[in-house]
Amino acid sequence: MTRMVALWRCKCGTRAKVVAEAGSSPSAEQMASCPKCRAPHAVHADKIISVIEETFERSPYAFPCKEKERLLVAQNKALDIYRRLALELAEAAATMPHAEFESLASRVCAARQFWLDTRQQLNEHTATHSC
Repeated sequence: MTRMVALWRCKCGTRAKVVAEAGSSPSAEQMASCPKCRAPHAVHADKIISVIEETFERSPYAFPCKEKERLLVAQNKALDIYRRLALELAEAAATMPHAEFESLASRVCAARQFWLDTRQQLNEHTATHSC
């Protein structure tokens, strides 16, 4: 058996850390509960050893720099715009004239590219600054 660590952020905002054991074969799915609100979360392991709230007190990067926060907000906004436009395009596919559809499809492509660009900037910043 191999020890493993799984981290996740619960819907309530708590960061949970699960220490578990997994065998070499495909592990079973165990349910771990959030230490604060008790919401279930699936963990692929044979045995759960502990579930605790992760505070990241030992990490010097517990609080990201201002630039990373700005890039993360920009990425999330870009993703929201892309999702909204893609949904609008999917709903309007058979109901609008071709010219309007092409215009909307072009906006969706531009929104997707902007989201990909902001995601790339965030990834590059994180890799460069380790924050």
